[in-house]
Amino acid sequence: MELARFDPAPCGFPRPGIPPLPHRLEWTTAWDGLARIFHAFQQTKSPHFRHFSRGRYALGEAYRLAGLSPGSTLLAPAYHCMTMLDSALHLGADISFYPLTTDLSPDIGRLEAVFQASQKPVRALLATHFFGFAKDLSNLQTWCDENDIVLIEDCSHVLFTPFFQAPGTGVYGKFVVASPYKFFPCEDGGLLYAPESRDLDGVETTPTGVGDELRGVKHAIEHSWTSQRIPGGNRDRPKRIDEKLAALATAPMITGHETINRYAQTSPYFSASACRTASLKVSQLIVKLTPVAALTAARQANYRRWSMAVGDLPHCRALFSVLPENTTPYMFPLLIAHPEPHFYWLKQLGFPVWRWDEMAVSSCAVAAKYRARLLHLPCHQSLSDAQMDWMVAVLSRTLRQSPAGSHP
Repeated sequence: MELARFDPAPCGFPRPGIPPLPHRLEWTTAWDGLARIFHAFQQTKSPHFRHFSRGRYALGEAYRLAGLSPGSTLLAPAYHCMTMLDSALHLGADISFYPLTTDLSPDIGRLEAVFQASQKPVRALLATHFFGFAKDLSNLQTWCDENDIVLIEDCSHVLFTPFFQAPGTGVYGKFVVASPYKFFPCEDGGLLYAPESRDLDGVETTPTGVGDELRGVKHAIEHSWTSQRIPGGNRDRPKRIDEKLAALATAPMITGHETINRYAQTSPYFSASACRTASLKVSQLIVKLTPVAALTAARQANYRRWSMAVGDLPHCRALFSVLPENTTPYMFPLLIAHPEPHFYWLKQLGFPVWRWDEMAVSSCAVAAKYRARLLHLPCHQSLSDAQMDWMVAVLSRTLRQSPAGSHP
């Protein structure tokens, strides 16, 4: 397997001044909080779920249960984060990548060719609901059943907990994995779900110690107190942004290193010793206590604000401009035309932007394009109005700057 990797070290990007994931504990009133605490302790453990410290380790257990081994193959989406592959590499399995359409749906028409080309038996297929948008995987489920392949449904980008599952998700896979910490202000959290509870018989995780729990409580409180300030303060905000952009546009651009190397090991984000560690009890409690309706409403409002803000901007387009009413978005995916220099300028301005620029090489043109050009913009519920104002201003001013550095 070849890995295309972007090394940002030469760029000297500053640390983003706005957290990309939620950090503030929330409930509407003190009475509501007490009621939620009481309700949380009334809820019983579901035999359909197992708790892991991260979704990547829940995914590893799903791979193991599906029969992945050195003599088998995983089919994975061509557009991916490396943590989606780590556990398969840890198990010694081969990985083949199936193409995606422009809306990140599996390309069923080209999947068969990838399957037929596999030199080892295909035991599992991973299908992802990207950015919170539920995909209709019914045809894929049928195809997997016909070929005796275990379908693993990746719900790491959707709101999926033991108490709430995003509509249209968790209904296709024999195993389902999720990452609650991406939606809730908790230290960790990964879930493995099976519609048939007997499929999880014998799956046990190691509880965390008292010291870890106390540190989890401390971090939750500290993160909840995180300042709502914006980078650079409020004074002369547009002027300061324009001054920094002007300086960036006239200075030599130091780009990162792009490499393609043979890759057959797990990434630095994977720890074999953590594969069986359960998530913190305090993290599980936070998931129970957080009001989902308020969380969803805030994320939807921020997503729609992004959609309106980029509607008339040059050099970009929203991957999903319309947000369905029942969708709780994870991030706002924005496709840009010129990662050089726009991505670099955003990073130098301290804008909290992500992209999956470390990715296995495949024949999928969509994945190759999105690797450098598809930006992940935060839309979580902890963002303040001032932070959204600042991010919209930075993005708008940056993308209105032409790639040559002059205003169009």
